[in-house]
Amino acid sequence: MGIEWFRDLSITILCFVTTLVIVFVAILAFLLYRKAESVLKLAESTVKSAYATVSLVQEFIKPLLPILALVQGICGGLGGISNIFKKGNNEGGKNNE
Repeated sequence: MGIEWFRDLSITILCFVTTLVIVFVAILAFLLYRKAESVLKLAESTVKSAYATVSLVQEFIKPLLPILALVQGICGGLGGISNIFKKGNNEGGKNNE
């Protein structure tokens, strides 16, 4: 048994161990892929559900936007008018504090 025999034995053992490691890593990668695929499918269904909800809310709010704008304009106008009258009361030299 010369040094060549030990060299060949070490190369054979190295190849066998490398093959086992590659098979183990491939199995782990496949299992990770299956888990990731199921998570991605769940995330996709959640996003679709959220999109449907947002679309429904937008369809409900669109007709209300002009009404809400009108109400906000009226409130702003009444606030401005009330400020004018408040300033008018304070200009006469009276202090309401």
